[in-house]
Amino acid sequence: MNISELLQLQFCRSDDLLGSIRVAFCSNDGERLDGHFGSCLQFLIYQVAEREARLIALRKAPAPAGPIRGEENIALRVTLISDCHLLYVLSIGGPAAARVVNRGVHPLKRPQAGPVQEQLDALRQVLADGPPPWLARIIAAPITAEFEATD
Repeated sequence: MNISELLQLQFCRSDDLLGSIRVAFCSNDGERLDGHFGSCLQFLIYQVAEREARLIALRKAPAPAGPIRGEENIALRVTLISDCHLLYVLSIGGPAAARVVNRGVHPLKRPQAGPVQEQLDALRQVLADGPPPWLARIIAAPITAEFEATD
């Protein structure tokens, strides 16, 4: 991600884009969905609606080889994405996935790395075509986590 894109990060409340959802992407390079939940370097946070997707935050994850490891590492990562509705990952372990789901975030595992924009375009198309029931329920649910007021 270049500096001009970083400068375009926008504050976005969940009601700024009607019918929108907040989505986290596990990323190492800041542009691609290319990370494992437990070891990615950052989470790219987007507010996504049928007609628009806004990058609203870059949340740095704890370094996987740093002093915070294991359960504490996963707990911190879950907190970082707890205000999101969906989480796109390349891989996530069973216990971590359970923690994510318990916080109300739906993990979506993808088979290979690729540009975040491709996933955003596909999600926006699903929203435009009429979301499946599980996603419609998510759209109707308010965001209640602590990051809502701080993005």
